[in-house]
Amino acid sequence: MVIGACLIISQPAVGQDVSATRRSDLDIAIPKLEPTLLSIDGFLNENMWNQAAVTSDFTEYIPTDGRPAEDQTRVLVWYGSEALYIGIEADEVHGEVRSTLADRDKLDNDDRVVIVLDTYDDQRSAFAFIVNPIGQQADGMLRDVSSASSFGVSLPFSIDENPDFVFTSQGRLTEKGFVVEIEIPFKSLRFGNAKSQKWGFNVLRKVQHSDYWSSWSGARLGGASFLAQNGSLTGLSELTRGRVLDINPEIRGAMQRGPDPASFERDITDPLGLNARYGLSSNMVINATLNPDFSQIEADVAQINYDPRRSVSFPEKRPFFLDGIEMFSTPTRLIYTRSIANPLAAVKLAGKTGSTTIAALSAIDNSGPSIAEVDASYINAIRLKRDLGGQNSLGVVYTDRMHGDWANRVFALDGNLIANDTYSIRAQTGFSSTTGIDGIAPMWNASANVSTRKWSGGVNTSGYHADFDPAVGFLSRGNQVTIGASAVRTIYGKEGAFLERSSLSVRLTGVWEYQGFFDGDDPEDIRFYPTFNFQMRGGWNLNIFTWIETFGYPGNFFTHYYLKTDTGFEPYKGVPNLFNIGPMISLSTPQFNKFSGSVRYGFGRDPNYDEWADANIRIIEFNGRYTPTDQLRFEFRYDHQQHFRASDKSLVSLSRVPRLKIEYQITPTLFVRFVGQYRASYKDALRDDSRTDLPVYFQTSDGSFVKADSRRSNNMQADFLMSYRPTPGTVVFIGYGTAMSEMDTYRFRDITRRADGFFMKLSYLFRM
Repeated sequence: MVIGACLIISQPAVGQDVSATRRSDLDIAIPKLEPTLLSIDGFLNENMWNQAAVTSDFTEYIPTDGRPAEDQTRVLVWYGSEALYIGIEADEVHGEVRSTLADRDKLDNDDRVVIVLDTYDDQRSAFAFIVNPIGQQADGMLRDVSSASSFGVSLPFSIDENPDFVFTSQGRLTEKGFVVEIEIPFKSLRFGNAKSQKWGFNVLRKVQHSDYWSSWSGARLGGASFLAQNGSLTGLSELTRGRVLDINPEIRGAMQRGPDPASFERDITDPLGLNARYGLSSNMVINATLNPDFSQIEADVAQINYDPRRSVSFPEKRPFFLDGIEMFSTPTRLIYTRSIANPLAAVKLAGKTGSTTIAALSAIDNSGPSIAEVDASYINAIRLKRDLGGQNSLGVVYTDRMHGDWANRVFALDGNLIANDTYSIRAQTGFSSTTGIDGIAPMWNASANVSTRKWSGGVNTSGYHADFDPAVGFLSRGNQVTIGASAVRTIYGKEGAFLERSSLSVRLTGVWEYQGFFDGDDPEDIRFYPTFNFQMRGGWNLNIFTWIETFGYPGNFFTHYYLKTDTGFEPYKGVPNLFNIGPMISLSTPQFNKFSGSVRYGFGRDPNYDEWADANIRIIEFNGRYTPTDQLRFEFRYDHQQHFRASDKSLVSLSRVPRLKIEYQITPTLFVRFVGQYRASYKDALRDDSRTDLPVYFQTSDGSFVKADSRRSNNMQADFLMSYRPTPGTVVFIGYGTAMSEMDTYRFRDITRRADGFFMKLSYLFRM
């Protein structure tokens, strides 16, 4: 959405507030000053701040846009040769300012400001620097989210907080609210090499007690792009990034033991690792790693898979892969760095030259036990994208993975078009070639969306040949063609109303087996999803999602299933279709002074995938956060899913996963953490519940048949970590982890230790 005319403002006068004259202008020419005797301490009392460009007049953004923000925010901006400086003066007269001594990227419970820097001004992605009222940090990469597919999600953008950047911040509480002072070194950014620069710029503010977001740029809801509504910083010139050379050596050690309580054994045979980052220019960076260690990465949260025909993915958290990860993104996830499980060595180039984004990665993935015993897979991934004006682009991606005589290669083209901040089209097509498969296996992925403030909608389609294999990428489900359509109607409440925003969204999707689609077969799956979302005053949110589905029998899912009859073992055959219907109700609380939480409850008819029969499902998910002090945090999560046979109401499967995380932030850079997780699962003896009621047998790899008897497991995991991290890259980690099991669920007796171990890691960032 275009807001007003574009009027370039000349250099502002000393301390001049440009907001009064620039509501129709979002370009600010900021002064270049020498940071003499500057201290980043949360006090904006140095002379440079008196000469900074000043702007204010924030407007409300979430849940309702366009209204004046309840609490005033002033932004002061200037720059020196080597860094950008931003000051925030935030008034808070309607409620309590909420801030904690949180670890990096753990600011969800706090008031915060988000500095958005689109350093290429290409409206495709942006750096996000996030600071709470006392200066604790979060950061990441910000991207647009399609409003036609968000289904009541309040934010039209997403921030991947896994990347970390070096910057300095400090804040303090005041009688009126809080003040934050931020220094962002140019070494931490990528930007063009033009003599005079223009950067996309915005500042967002989140007020926790009201759950309101406000925006400096006056961004409005309903546009095809949030990033297109940024303001800009103009006149940036003679930026000195200097030589960017980061050397990051690391040393680690670990001791492990199995069920035998004998003494611990040394586990790491190759304790040394090295990471390096070099800036070829202001917009091109090369990264290299040798024998990296990722032991400090927190274990993935257990996920309940609602449809076992689909695979689940996990976010990338490993530092080497995170730098510039946004440049590897494609409409289909053809580059999924977590497919590189244990890199022995890797090198990566990422940046932008002119209108072309370049990202390339080469890695050796070692499935062997050590460097001395390498079982190597060789991986390459190249992503190129060319800007075509506005937010339009064309791109190409190539990947390959080779292991011995086996090889897989993927090639694809993609394009993106946004028109009038209302219409957007995205498309990708390509193929894979894999050893042992004749010919090439095609794929496509395309969507078209229209977005306005009250209405949005779109259509999408994707298709993946049965032999399409992105060995360096990720597909949740292959061998299918999907065609879908969606629509969203949003209603905004009047100012001060209890119901601030509500929406109704619907999605209709058909899914075909790939070849069946071209043969004219009926769809295997038909899905209809009406969803109601209500955002209420004070931060309460209610979401009601309904599933109405017909699923076709996935024969390849049951190829190892057999029934024992009078004539011998016969292949399992399920009923052709299952009909499913039910609601999922979600309620989330505001961020109270010390607590926030959400609960989700689902019930109704759903497939019993283990027997391909009708079942009644019950789903319970609970998330809670409790912060009794500014330094202590408790997070509890519980996932519960069970299926009852529709025929006799007997229990066929049950999964319960409670997870507790406790963190104590001793200082801004030192904290201790405990994570405990209990995964209890039960599966009844399987039978042909939809037809013959005969017991199910599994065929093993040697051709024999084993009865599918009931199974129960109760696995526990506990991890302790002490972390000292003054800056990204400089860390000290000391930890202990253990895995245990027991026979009876939640009895905590006769516990068997399966494995445990200690680890330590030291790493230091040398920034040249």
